[in-house]
Amino acid sequence: MNFDIEVIKQLVYEFHNLILEELEDKLRSIPNPEDLPFCLGLEDEIKQLQINLSKNIFQNEEIEEIKKKLNFIPDQNQEDEIGRVLLKSKIEHLKNIYQNIENEVYKKPKQIKTFQKEVEVKKIRTINNVKNDFFNYQDKEDNWSKDTKQLAERTFNMLELFFKETNLRDIKFPDLIEFRDTMQEIPDRLTTLNEFKNKDLNYILENCEDYKNLSNSTINKYILKTNQFLKWCYKMDYIDKKDFIIPKLPNDTKSRLPYTDQEIKTLKELVNKDENKDINYITLIATYQGMRLKEITQLKKEDIINLNNVFCININQNQNKTTKTKKSIRTIPIHQKLIELGFLDFVNSKQDNLFNINNKDFSSYYRLNYKNLINESKPFYSLRHSFIDTLYQNNQKLEHIQAFVGHSQGKSITFNYTTSLNTNLLNNLLKFINY
Repeated sequence: MNFDIEVIKQLVYEFHNLILEELEDKLRSIPNPEDLPFCLGLEDEIKQLQINLSKNIFQNEEIEEIKKKLNFIPDQNQEDEIGRVLLKSKIEHLKNIYQNIENEVYKKPKQIKTFQKEVEVKKIRTINNVKNDFFNYQDKEDNWSKDTKQLAERTFNMLELFFKETNLRDIKFPDLIEFRDTMQEIPDRLTTLNEFKNKDLNYILENCEDYKNLSNSTINKYILKTNQFLKWCYKMDYIDKKDFIIPKLPNDTKSRLPYTDQEIKTLKELVNKDENKDINYITLIATYQGMRLKEITQLKKEDIINLNNVFCININQNQNKTTKTKKSIRTIPIHQKLIELGFLDFVNSKQDNLFNINNKDFSSYYRLNYKNLINESKPFYSLRHSFIDTLYQNNQKLEHIQAFVGHSQGKSITFNYTTSLNTNLLNNLLKFINY
């Protein structure tokens, strides 16, 4: 990689500035700092460093500290240049201290320093306000092609969507893993979809289930570019971790794979042990009813009805509930297995809302506690796609499947799914859902 002297100067400045601040705090804490051996010999120390600079005698320990911040191994000439920058910086810092001692700056009351610290505004660096610096540096370093620039732009669209105005130094490794896993739920070609224009992440995640999602291979490209950005952030001392690397996903060629029967069985066993029964029944409803997560978490006790001796779920827009489209408003029969697993007793134990967790919090909980135990490549809504895929594989009519899961139907299709006849017809679909 190319050797960038401006980056080196910035790293050296921040390295020495920290040392200088600690030293000045110490000088302020004693009555007569000018009597310290360090201060008495300061003038000679500066002269010796100037001699060392003229003779190219460098301080190897400090050079090694700067090298730790680089993501490449400098050659000998580059190491010498780092040594020169370090010496020049150190000389300037020591000259400033010497001048402050002469002017008795460190004898001023300590509260002045405290006041200065109180009013000092610590600079917050976010992904958005360092983006251009990174682009300029990496473009110069790697001579980015047009495709690479477009990839970087798409990557930063994802980063800004997820992290927003988060201070870079506050980003932790679990946040990066959640960022990676969240990308698996983002629709492919997001910026071309009018529904999501100018929408925040919460809206996108609430309404993404019926779109083709990003493939793992695409996500891995974003991960590589993000990791490059994180290395640059470390060099610039914007983050504290050197090896802040997001692991890649398996390179699946298919996107949004359904869960296998065995994976569903394992998941059911795991959530059944969860102390929070909301988690268990939300998962079971997704498994046996094929409903969208937001449809499930919005359910109220009154939405569970008995229609002509068939227990059903009424998915509606009552009381500020929302649905993806008007076609998503529907009444669907409840799977007998869900009833056997105690769902109606669970409903009867509630007063109003069935669940005390919203779809966003459930998604985060699921990703952190279950996703990687089942299949790290499959998000929660793969359960919905398992349901749909099972019906397709059993050659069920498209319009019946669409009616059950709330997909828009073709213009020539009319399907009144609130009648007794059609509720029974939809109930026949559930015979094929047998996990």
